[in-house]
Amino acid sequence: MARNFIFNNLPSLGRLTKKEGIAAGITLCFLLLGLWLPQRLSLSVSPSLDHRLFFLLRLPGKDKIRTGDHIVFSHPDTEHIHQGLSDGKDLLIKKIGCSPGEILTAGGNGIYCQGTFLGKSLPNDGLGRQLPQFAYIGLIPANKYFMIGRHERSFDSRYFGFIDADDFRYKAVPLW
Repeated sequence: MARNFIFNNLPSLGRLTKKEGIAAGITLCFLLLGLWLPQRLSLSVSPSLDHRLFFLLRLPGKDKIRTGDHIVFSHPDTEHIHQGLSDGKDLLIKKIGCSPGEILTAGGNGIYCQGTFLGKSLPNDGLGRQLPQFAYIGLIPANKYFMIGRHERSFDSRYFGFIDADDFRYKAVPLW
């Protein structure tokens, strides 16, 4: 009943048969979905992540962001990164390795969050240049996060330190 009301009262569909109207409506839905969906998908070719395809969601409240979540965030010091999520190449996807209030130990023997080993930082990059080393022992401050990739060559908080929650852009849900 409601469907007939809609199709009978749409001026642009008034001359179409019922089947043509349904086909036009479905086509319009797929067209709109096709315009919206690519903006929400992100493909990562970096070995620093376990997943390759992500669906980008609006950020939930800060109280719903947890250690282990994948987050898209901005970081200004990425001019040497050749691939990024935006034209400015200032967006990265990484996993939250340690959250506010958790104990982080980052130093020469490795990086640990709450006693769980996250990885080690490398002293030099692939060209032999010395890398900055983030060192910290203690509780992670409010509104700060330690971001980590799975690969030892991941450009992440091991080298640039904490990321402020205000720099978060999307939550990235792994699809594949």
